[in-house]
Amino acid sequence: MLLILAFMTFISTISCSESGGSEEITSGSNSGSNCPTKTCGDFATRAQAQAAYNSNKSCYKNLDADGDGIVCESLK
Repeated sequence: MLLILAFMTFISTISCSESGGSEEITSGSNSGSNCPTKTCGDFATRAQAQAAYNSNKSCYKNLDADGDGIVCESLK
Protein backbone atom coordinates (compact mmCIF):
# COMPACT_ATOMS: atom_id res chain seq x y z
CA MET A 1 0.00 0.00 0.00
CA LEU A 2 2.82 2.38 0.89
CA LEU A 3 4.57 1.62 -2.40
CA ILE A 4 1.41 2.46 -4.35
CA LEU A 5 1.05 5.79 -2.54
CA ALA A 6 4.72 6.63 -3.17
CA PHE A 7 4.36 5.72 -6.85
CA MET A 8 1.22 7.87 -7.25
CA THR A 9 3.00 10.82 -5.62
CA PHE A 10 5.98 10.36 -7.95
CA ILE A 11 3.74 10.25 -11.05
CA SER A 12 1.86 13.36 -9.91
CA THR A 13 5.13 15.24 -9.49
CA ILE A 14 6.31 14.25 -12.96
CA SER A 15 3.04 15.30 -14.60
CA CYS A 16 3.38 18.84 -13.23
CA SER A 17 7.03 19.27 -14.07
CA GLU A 18 6.17 20.43 -17.59
CA SER A 19 4.35 23.59 -16.49
CA GLY A 20 5.66 25.60 -19.44
CA GLY A 21 7.21 29.05 -19.37
CA SER A 22 9.73 30.38 -16.92
CA GLU A 23 7.33 31.10 -14.11
CA GLU A 24 8.66 31.16 -10.60
CA ILE A 25 7.89 28.03 -8.66
CA THR A 26 6.38 28.85 -5.30
CA SER A 27 5.12 26.81 -2.41
CA GLY A 28 1.54 26.85 -1.29
CA SER A 29 -1.39 24.59 -2.04
CA ASN A 30 0.79 22.73 -4.54
CA SER A 31 3.78 22.31 -2.23
CA GLY A 32 5.82 19.24 -2.96
CA SER A 33 5.33 19.53 -6.70
CA ASN A 34 6.70 21.63 -9.53
CA CYS A 35 3.35 23.30 -10.19
CA PRO A 36 3.33 27.09 -9.94
CA THR A 37 0.78 28.55 -7.55
CA LYS A 38 -1.41 30.77 -9.72
CA THR A 39 -4.84 32.30 -9.25
CA CYS A 40 -7.05 34.21 -11.67
CA GLY A 41 -5.69 37.43 -10.17
CA ASP A 42 -2.27 36.58 -11.61
CA PHE A 43 -3.56 37.01 -15.18
CA ALA A 44 -4.62 40.19 -17.01
CA THR A 45 -7.05 38.40 -19.33
CA ARG A 46 -9.04 35.18 -19.43
CA ALA A 47 -7.15 34.25 -22.63
CA GLN A 48 -3.84 34.28 -20.73
CA ALA A 49 -5.30 32.17 -17.93
CA GLN A 50 -6.87 29.76 -20.44
CA ALA A 51 -3.54 29.34 -22.24
CA ALA A 52 -1.81 28.48 -18.95
CA TYR A 53 -4.59 26.03 -18.05
CA ASN A 54 -4.46 24.39 -21.49
CA SER A 55 -0.67 23.97 -21.17
CA ASN A 56 -1.04 21.81 -18.06
CA LYS A 57 -4.57 21.18 -16.77
CA SER A 58 -3.44 19.24 -13.72
CA CYS A 59 -1.24 22.09 -12.48
CA TYR A 60 -3.71 24.87 -13.19
CA LYS A 61 -6.91 23.05 -12.20
CA ASN A 62 -7.62 25.66 -9.51
CA LEU A 63 -8.31 28.23 -12.28
CA ASP A 64 -11.42 26.28 -13.34
CA ALA A 65 -13.72 26.74 -10.36
CA ASP A 66 -16.76 24.93 -11.80
CA GLY A 67 -14.92 22.25 -13.79
CA ASP A 68 -16.38 23.21 -17.17
CA GLY A 69 -13.00 23.74 -18.87
CA ILE A 70 -13.40 27.52 -19.03
CA VAL A 71 -11.12 29.27 -16.54
CA CYS A 72 -11.34 32.58 -14.71
CA GLU A 73 -14.81 33.34 -16.01
CA SER A 74 -14.82 36.65 -14.14
CA LEU A 75 -11.97 37.94 -16.34
CA LYS A 76 -12.62 39.41 -19.78
